[in-house]
Amino acid sequence: TLYSSMGVWGIIYYHIPRVVSECKRVGICPENMQSLENISSRASMIFINSVRTLEVPPRPHFPGVITAGGLNCRPAKSLPQDLESWIQDSGEAGFIYMSMGSIVKASDMPEQKRKILMEVFGSLPQRVLWKWDQETMENLPPNVRLSKWLPQQDILGHPKLKVFITHGGLFSVLEAVYHGVPILGMPVFYDQFTNIAQSEAEGFAERVEWEDLTVELFEGKLTKLITDDSYADVVKQRSVVMRDQPMSPQDTIIYWTGYALRHRGVPHLRSPLKEMPWYKLYNVDVWIVILVGLMIVLLLLLTIILKSISFLMRRCLRLFRTAEPSTQVQKKKKTQ
Repeated sequence: TLYSSMGVWGIIYYHIPRVVSECKRVGICPENMQSLENISSRASMIFINSVRTLEVPPRPHFPGVITAGGLNCRPAKSLPQDLESWIQDSGEAGFIYMSMGSIVKASDMPEQKRKILMEVFGSLPQRVLWKWDQETMENLPPNVRLSKWLPQQDILGHPKLKVFITHGGLFSVLEAVYHGVPILGMPVFYDQFTNIAQSEAEGFAERVEWEDLTVELFEGKLTKLITDDSYADVVKQRSVVMRDQPMSPQDTIIYWTGYALRHRGVPHLRSPLKEMPWYKLYNVDVWIVILVGLMIVLLLLLTIILKSISFLMRRCLRLFRTAEPSTQVQKKKKTQ
């Protein structure tokens, strides 16, 4: 799609050059380093953070492209005692976990948006555990607990967790699926919008745009995720599929890395597309031949049609001219 293509172009022509420039500036990369495009074109294998059995729709992959999605996921461990006690005190209502990741600073949130969240959180029967980069917050509701750092995997795997409010980063979405937790997505930038839109389409997430955030909308989405069991059912089923793999992502990477070393860079798995010029890669030469052929056929048809029309018009005109004198003779005979 156009959106995906624009994203790829943005990475290639904007993001990667900036990363390389910064890498050279701080002295990590040498000044004469080859472009990342050239380096990546010679890669023996490509590992992608995707689970093949969860891809919707299913995608074709070259043999040299290895899916190792969920590398960041692991079974939940026990929580610290004070946090576990706080969660257990939530009773049957359970709790909600909110984290906007490590890049987005929660304290940069506009005051109006923060007040909306506080109003909704304070009205819920559930407790709310919020990863916040400050220890305190003005007018903090009694059912909300703040922390600068939280063991996200262990929290997502807790049986009392009802909803995960997230910015929609790929790692967070994969961890939510792995632990079977419905998502309320509030994307901020880049791939987060695509990740949340895909999760919403698959039936285990709802989305709230920051510019549309209101008390009614936010509370309605949260309530729907908590009370409608279909969201939990879908994500738990996807969790089962994600965990049912022949090898763990870690073992997959270890095996295929060793395979590439044993077979000297696996040239037998390399796609010829890497050496193809762009016009062959996208079949531009083929489409040009097809279009030229179609144009020739259309021109021939148009020529035949015009010639036929011209022939018929000349024929009709000739018949009309030969018929006109005989008509005049008949009129003269009648007058006589």
